[in-house]
Amino acid sequence: MAYKDSLFRSIFGNEKSALSLYNALHGTSYDAADTEVEINTLSETLWTPRKNDLSFLVNRSLVVVAEHQSTINYNMPYRMLQYVCRLFENGIRDRKAVYKQAMVRHARPRFIVLLNGRARFPDHGKMRLSDSFERVPGFEGVALELEIDVYNVNDGRNSSILEACEELKGYSRFVSRVWFHERELLSGGEASCRETSIKAIRLAIRDCMDASLLRDFWKNMSQEEINMLASEWDMETALEVREEEGFERGVEKERRELLALLDKGYTLEDLRRELTRTETASGTGL
Repeated sequence: MAYKDSLFRSIFGNEKSALSLYNALHGTSYDAADTEVEINTLSETLWTPRKNDLSFLVNRSLVVVAEHQSTINYNMPYRMLQYVCRLFENGIRDRKAVYKQAMVRHARPRFIVLLNGRARFPDHGKMRLSDSFERVPGFEGVALELEIDVYNVNDGRNSSILEACEELKGYSRFVSRVWFHERELLSGGEASCRETSIKAIRLAIRDCMDASLLRDFWKNMSQEEINMLASEWDMETALEVREEEGFERGVEKERRELLALLDKGYTLEDLRRELTRTETASGTGL
């Protein structure tokens, strides 16, 4: 395991596991023995050094771009657009070919987000790039689209998918057991710190090995890798809590402002006009 990469990339960043994940999500039966799979995960996006989680080619005709998220990010269609443009660019050996008459062929893309966090989300949903487009009167058509399948892979959700992919089942169970042990340790008086995360992770690994889930993967994990995983886990938890707290503060602030305006004699129609004016004034546009 390359401990600088995420746990998700470490588990699924090989041909066999990537193909197993795709088969489970889409009900296909590609056989690893006679299916060509090429991992082509990007080392960077257009502007940042951040890796995307997982990308692979199936028989050179299907390109799959998958991301794991612990919180819902509605900008994922835009980020996926960055990824796939880069993948298409990397796949063109002759840079002059796009200026010639003959059509350049691309692998057919599929976009997947696996959601594994505390946010409420149905078993399956969609995200579309067009949802982020400005609304323009008279223009209802969509000239550019990118659609993502979003799957909730928390332990106990989408059980048929988890049962069809041993790696995904093990990953989902591990996350749920870390949460369980963190709650147990904190309720027992442990301070909320990195040591708590390390203890919870070690206990979760034990639980997974006892259940024969990703046993070989956990057996080969070093103490240094466990420590790095704890650091990453702490960062994700902090970001998740900060996002939840920020949303709650925003809702409370808006509630107080609304009540203050009503106390001043504003009607609901007045508030509606003010909201429309504010949204128009703060619009970004391109």
